[in-house]
Amino acid sequence: MPVFTSINRTLSAAALLVALTATASVAHPARMAGAVPAASSRDLLYAATLDWNTGSGSVYYYHAYGNDTKAIGSLPFTAGYPNGLWTDSHGNVYVAVVNAGTNGRGYVNVYTPGLAKLLTTYAAGLDGPSGGTFDSAGNMYVSNVCGMRPSISCYVFDRTRGGSGSGLNGYIAIFPPGATQPSSYLQAGINIAVGVALDQNNNVFVPNNTGGYAWNVIEFAAGSTQGQVVPFHGLPSNRWVGASTFDPKGDLVISVNSAIDFFPHERGKSSQQFTTGVLAADGLTYGPDGTLFAGNYEFEQNEGNVLAFPPGATAPARTFAVPYNNGVISVAVGSR
Repeated sequence: MPVFTSINRTLSAAALLVALTATASVAHPARMAGAVPAASSRDLLYAATLDWNTGSGSVYYYHAYGNDTKAIGSLPFTAGYPNGLWTDSHGNVYVAVVNAGTNGRGYVNVYTPGLAKLLTTYAAGLDGPSGGTFDSAGNMYVSNVCGMRPSISCYVFDRTRGGSGSGLNGYIAIFPPGATQPSSYLQAGINIAVGVALDQNNNVFVPNNTGGYAWNVIEFAAGSTQGQVVPFHGLPSNRWVGASTFDPKGDLVISVNSAIDFFPHERGKSSQQFTTGVLAADGLTYGPDGTLFAGNYEFEQNEGNVLAFPPGATAPARTFAVPYNNGVISVAVGSR
């Protein structure tokens, strides 16, 4: 992961591994047919952070639009840290937490908008949740960085457990509407599932930490359990893929090293690239008006932030700060 060789952190290598494998995608109503919804003062931006000194983290929330970019509230986690965020059509917030629970396994908490109240917790079928999204039928897809028999990546601060870190075998757990236990899994072709995003045809795209210098994206065609590497052209051979989402037009959007690339055909060569302000975008999501929010794990030494790219802009118009010594792991937008 050479893009991060200059970062000065006190976290263990295993902690850094899991922190870099976190992202999230949300349902994308903006790419459905019809008028694009307007931005609203009721829309909230959520940012999951990791404090590099303590290994704990928080979810901060902000007004997604307007001139006030200061955090209006936060939810701290002292056991483990939030590794992924996504929202549903009601504005409820899903927080994937790792390094917590039995033997370091993770879970997903669901909160009302503004993180005001805990609604439910998903734990069954999850090991190291890193992101999530919904398909058009309401099924929830949750990416996991490690396999169904937990591997070392799920024990990021467990000093008593050994292991080489090889054979992590991440996966996607699929939860039917209303269920708290997965009905099926997607695993073939995945090493470490960084996150998950679905296109309008319910094809599943998984940013994948290959364990080497060339991370990739695995696609599962709708209804298939066999993953295939997405063929991209023109990307650096030495690459980290930190996050994925879909824009209002249906283009696949991924963060690659210090850039955000757009693929109108979900493969091939990038048609557009954002680089201004982008250093390590570990989270990508769209607001209802088509604003792209990108969470930098680090934009300068020991400090992350969130960038807001308005529709049609190639440079951010606003930035949202997080506390010093905190990196942004994931971002999401939801109404309240």
